[in-house]
This record gives sequence, structure tokens and C-alpha cells, in this order.
Amino acid sequence: MHIQQIRKMLIGQAMQGFIFSEGHAAICSHNGYCVNAKSAIDTCQHFSHSGYMTENATPSRVREIRLARDISSAELARAANIQPPTLSKIELGQRGVTKTFASAIAKALQVRIEDLYAPIGSEIPDPVQNDSPSRIIRQNTVEKSPSLSMTRDIPVFGTAACSLDQGAFILHAGEIIDQAPRGPKIEYRKDIYALYIEGDSMEPWKRPGQLVYVDPVRKPNKHDRVVVVIRPDGSSYEQAYIKEYIKRDDGKLVLKQYNPEKIIEWPSHNIVSIHRVLEPEDIL
Repeated sequence: MHIQQIRKMLIGQAMQGFIFSEGHAAICSHNGYCVNAKSAIDTCQHFSHSGYMTENATPSRVREIRLARDISSAELARAANIQPPTLSKIELGQRGVTKTFASAIAKALQVRIEDLYAPIGSEIPDPVQNDSPSRIIRQNTVEKSPSLSMTRDIPVFGTAACSLDQGAFILHAGEIIDQAPRGPKIEYRKDIYALYIEGDSMEPWKRPGQLVYVDPVRKPNKHDRVVVVIRPDGSSYEQAYIKEYIKRDDGKLVLKQYNPEKIIEWPSHNIVSIHRVLEPEDIL
């Protein structure tokens, strides 16, 4: 995607009040963040120069066809044997639909490969037969079973790993790539959101591609896992991390990383927000 195209997209989204990116740009006020369109544009330029938002990564029809098929992002990722963050990049236009993924995605969506490259807004193709049965249909059947029924309306925001130290990532909070099941203990919480894990810095607790639920309101306690957003000194962008919370005092935030294991400290004035990651007992 060219920088000028990105500029137009971001300015349009900022005018409409959309969130663009947590980690290296904008985050909406309903999650406790606010940033203007200029910083989002600066972010795009930063990642274009660093190679993470490439010139040949053009938007695809994958998301458009997936939604028309009433398939969740997680279901498509499983059926195509693709990590959810990778699928997120493809749907967001940060990664092209390469030959490596095109065949698997086309089979999972029951379309021809060329349908993935048709212009956005083209007619949605009818399902076509492929060589292997659809794993999506079988999984949908299980997930819609009355005994396992849960409302799927928790927004899952797209993420993208970046080349910074300590597992930094971008959170594309303006782009809902999936909807996660709402557990009974968060039935009435309208502010909960979810993320797919990027990178391996928190293994063995979580592996890349696993889902976590995040509470932007509840204050974390020691040993809670948290999503931390910081703005480094002299930087025009923000970056996000998932770490274990240790303490916040003496003018600094202390966190723990698992892989490799180490203690990380940031000055308090660099902290934009700290959101608590929910454990299973907080959800079910």
C-alpha cells in the first residue's frame, strides 16, 4: 500500500473517530487512548521505511468474502492453517495474498484463487467445490451446538509485530478482525476487547496466535499479565507490549518477560496505559 493511499485512509478514519493503532499510533478514547491523524500517518511512514508496511502489500478481498460467508477470522485461520496474526495482516493489507497462502485461503473460503485478487466490492462468488472437505463447516457445527453456545461479540483487534526489542507490537484497534465468545462473567462488560498474541516473548504462558481477553478498566495486581502502551522519549509513536505486572512506584513501571526471562523497567512518564489481561476464571 503506497504512503499516499495510507494517508487518505488514515485521515478518513481519524475524521470518523476510528481507532487506528495501539503500539505505534492511534487508540480510541473508549479504551482510554486518544491520538490525532498526524501521528497515525507518522506511524505508517515509520513502518513503511522499516519494511513492516510494504509497498506491495495491497488490500485483498479475503475479509470481504469471509464476512459474506459468515465465517470468523479464527475459523478461517484454522481452516487455512494460518496463524491469526498473519491472516490479520493479509486482511488489513499489510501483507499480500502470496502463493504461499492463496491456495489454502481459497479452499477454506470455497472460491477460486483468482477471486481473492478481484477488485474490492466485486460480486461475491458462489461456493465452489475443492479437493478437501471444509473444516470450517464442521467447526461451525460444533460451535453452534446449544451446549457450547456463547454470544460472539467481543471485538478482536488486529495486531502486527514490529522489529523493536522485547516483543513490541502494533494494535490496530480500529480494525475488528474477529469476534470472540463472551463468557458468562463478562456478559455485561461492554469495554472488554481481545487480541491474538504476537511473537514468543511470553511463552510458555501464551504462544503466537493464541487469544487473550483484555480489561481496560480493572487495575492490575502483582503477577497479573497486562497490555502496556508506552511512548518513548522523543518519539511520535506509541508501542504496545504484553508482560507480567510487577509494580509501579518510584517513578517507574516494572514488568517481567518470560522468553527470554528478564525484568523490564520503564519511566512512569512514558506510560500511556496499562490494561489487565483476563484469566479464564475471570471469563467463564
